Amino acid sequence: MESTKNPTMEEMNLFSEPGTGKVEKTITPHKPGRVKYKATYWPAEVCSDFQVTLEPEDPVTVVGRRGITLIVVPVGYIFPDDSQESSQNLATGIVSRLLSWTQRLA
Repeated sequence: MESTKNPTMEEMNLFSEPGTGKVEKTITPHKPGRVKYKATYWPAEVCSDFQVTLEPEDPVTVVGRRGITLIVVPVGYIFPDDSQESSQNLATGIVSRLLSWTQRLA
């Protein structure tokens, strides 16, 4: 049975280096899908702070996992208050932001 709950910070294991994957099965904020990451297909959920629908062939940044489910965000997503951030530092910025949210929740 598929989970319809978005991952929270307490449940996630963040990757030290985010990677890039490609959506294989549509992912919505309330329904997991599937991505191809490192030549393998994985169940995937969008990070709870992103209210987006990711369609097949969309590139995603894989920022962590919850169990065997990968946690993804859209590639090239620009945070409203970080519009000057370069695309090469975007993945690092996402992880930094997620870590700061975790610290605030603790």
